[in-house]
Amino acid sequence: MKTTRQNALIFSFTFMAFILGTTEYIIVGLLSEISVSLGVTLATAGGLVSGFAISYAIGTPLMMSLCGRIPKRITILVSLALILLLNLWSAVAGSYSMLMVTRIVTAVLSGFVLSVAITVASEAVDPEKRGKAIATILSGFAIANVLGVPIGTFVGQFFTWPAAFVLNGILAGIAIILNYVYIPRGLPKPVPSSLKDQVELLTNGRIILAFFIPVTAVGAVFVMYTYITPILEQVMNIPKSSVSGILLVYGVATIISNWLGGKIATGNAVSKLRFVFLMQALVYIVFSMTASISILGMVVLIVLATMSSIVSAPAQLYLIDLAKQFSPRTKDLAASLNPVASNLGIAGGSAIGGVVVQQGGLISLPVAAAFLAISACIIAVICSRLDHPSQATTMAQHHING
Repeated sequence: MKTTRQNALIFSFTFMAFILGTTEYIIVGLLSEISVSLGVTLATAGGLVSGFAISYAIGTPLMMSLCGRIPKRITILVSLALILLLNLWSAVAGSYSMLMVTRIVTAVLSGFVLSVAITVASEAVDPEKRGKAIATILSGFAIANVLGVPIGTFVGQFFTWPAAFVLNGILAGIAIILNYVYIPRGLPKPVPSSLKDQVELLTNGRIILAFFIPVTAVGAVFVMYTYITPILEQVMNIPKSSVSGILLVYGVATIISNWLGGKIATGNAVSKLRFVFLMQALVYIVFSMTASISILGMVVLIVLATMSSIVSAPAQLYLIDLAKQFSPRTKDLAASLNPVASNLGIAGGSAIGGVVVQQGGLISLPVAAAFLAISACIIAVICSRLDHPSQATTMAQHHING
């Protein structure tokens, strides 16, 4: 596949990830409007966010298992068409329960189509470009936070909240066209995996251990990020009028973080992640001591943002590579594990953050995040040692075998 075609394919997948990210996050900016329109409390409307994340985590691997025999090009195009229709359906949902149903189905399809796209990208691009390609695709979610959500929120508030879903549907239509043009027609046929193969993958100790790298790493980020606005206002004493601008800068920094993740994903990525997590833990501790000093705390916060998404591409490729090693028939299913782990990290990190805020206040959040980052570091150290046994151990093994 020529370089220009590879770049066009990655662009089309990145744009698709942008649409998926906007579809997932747009609810956050429109919670008040939706709660008033549908006659539910703000807390109940917030269930649309957690419902999406949980459905994403549970439904994605199930869809990968059930639809593993369908050609990937058809899978992506049909899934995007359904996501388009579901966005339009969400726009006309007349009740909270109906909107919840459309969100749940959309979540499952979003995780599914992203996982399939990542397997296509890892097969279609040159091996040395895989890390950069995956990082670029995943950056679509960061771009959705920076551009998609603010634009969707503006449209939903200027008109009415259903207008934001109509906009998402239109953008999904553009994504369908791009993917129709640029996804190769000669992709390898899917290699079906049996239920036994899938169980073997999901119960493999090495896979489970690697799975918890993104769970703990993303959890560390969301312990704090879930409460980023009150941290800015109440701990750092940032004026409310400046919060949106700071969040924009934070979002831009996460895009840079994805790019850094692509660089790390080449070579022995897990070994590099050990040091990333250790540095991250130290920066969290520094933030806990400097947060009340507005300018210094702001600098440290942006440093944290540039480290927040580094794990995405390396963890994604590491899980796929482990599946190729231990369960080759399930590498497509393995592509869904990192998105699932990330959503579990989001849910778990938010829950831990809630407990920490109640027990120790907002200022305790960076310390809790540091503990999770250290946990991710420890897991990465174990995985790295399993991947690269010490020379002495290797020689001893050769002696025993000899």
